[in-house]
Amino acid sequence: MCKGTSKSSIHQEKMLFSLPEMVSDKKIRVDFDSPDISSNGGLVLIGNMQNSLAWQIGQLIPDSRKKEFIHHTYMEMVSQRIGQILCGYEDANDCNQLRGDSALKMSVGRKPSDSDLSSQSTMTRLENCVDSKTLYKIGKLFLDEYISSFEKAPKKVIIDGDDTNANTYGAQQLTLFNAYYNEYCYMPMLLFDGLTGKLMLPLLRPGRRNKSLSVARIMQRVVEYLHEHWPNTIIELRGDSHFASHEFMDWSHDRWYVRYMTGLSGNSVLLSMVDKPRRRAENDYRKAQKAEDERCEALTRLGFRSVRHERVVIRRYYKMEYKAESWKHAQRVIAKIEVSSEGTNIRFVVTKNRNNSAETIYKRYCGRGEMELWIKDLKYFKADRMSCNSYRANYFRLFLYGAAFVLAHRMKHTVFKGTEVERFNMDSIIKRIMLSAVHIVEKKTYIKIIFSPHHRHREEMETALTRMAA
Repeated sequence: MCKGTSKSSIHQEKMLFSLPEMVSDKKIRVDFDSPDISSNGGLVLIGNMQNSLAWQIGQLIPDSRKKEFIHHTYMEMVSQRIGQILCGYEDANDCNQLRGDSALKMSVGRKPSDSDLSSQSTMTRLENCVDSKTLYKIGKLFLDEYISSFEKAPKKVIIDGDDTNANTYGAQQLTLFNAYYNEYCYMPMLLFDGLTGKLMLPLLRPGRRNKSLSVARIMQRVVEYLHEHWPNTIIELRGDSHFASHEFMDWSHDRWYVRYMTGLSGNSVLLSMVDKPRRRAENDYRKAQKAEDERCEALTRLGFRSVRHERVVIRRYYKMEYKAESWKHAQRVIAKIEVSSEGTNIRFVVTKNRNNSAETIYKRYCGRGEMELWIKDLKYFKADRMSCNSYRANYFRLFLYGAAFVLAHRMKHTVFKGTEVERFNMDSIIKRIMLSAVHIVEKKTYIKIIFSPHHRHREEMETALTRMAA
């Protein structure tokens, strides 16, 4: 054996594997009796989760268990679950194998020599005991965490809202068939800060519910909550056409601190208002395409063998006043007309902004496209894994995935600020940073954590550890 252990020799022999020679003429023997080694060393960079978002979520859950039988507090259990998610272990059944992991123990405030963390069955009971009132409090906690992430009130906040599918494959409550995705699913609605990429609030919703339903009420609550803490901050909603709610527009009309910039579904009235600009754009395209064809023909006649045809695209932006029958006030609408070889594409945006040009407003609206990358980052933590039967349990799961994203995002932009790691997506964070092997040695007066001297990102890790130690 490689080292002496307290296990019996019979057990050691059963766990000993002999492999063919790999190095010169030496025999290879493999066992599972190494010293205290963890593959989740990146949790060291998250630090102790006490008083973090994970710990605060655990504090909000009412504990009706008998105190004399409690071995794992809800704060420790939530921190354990989020720690596992941070390392790419999305399900509660991973608890059985990871409950003795020293790095995971330390992240929840236990020493490596302390008793193991909770098992899968205990964790599953926790996921299913969270009620609706607690979920509401956790939602407010996310907003509080977002607000506290700023040293001072920002001048402007852009709320990027969008939803995504979380496919289901069982008999989960409120899972419905969505024709767009052709799957039974939930449709989580996610709110991000459009300027920083911070996750503000994740919300779980049934699969077939129209996004425009209740969106005004949700956004009103979020905006008012932010305004209470930042009375001088301008708050702008940016989303696709399902966020173009006339209730929200009417509500924000007399509120100077509320703005919006959302997509607007086209209709016969809007299309008729841009009919002349559309025809002019199509005529300009035909002229530009003819000129490009003539240029290529001329180059061909001059003897150039490979002549590249440049793609011709004509874009025009227009502003107009429009009032639907259900709207109380006329709104400023921006139209983008794009003509290319694929045809004519017309998009509309409704906004409260009356200062900037039509082109500037539309380009700012297009900035919401970056949110697709942030949603993809969240899904690297398997945030679309909704395996519980109860709707509330799956809602709680979404909060856990969201909390893992918040902790990883903050780590990436604080201790790794200015390094290559700050530009990583969450998939690279998990694989290259969180899943780092460490050797943990517990002494009488201290605990030593040893990374490999050949770590691929040793320089960035040293920078992060230096900042944490300051």
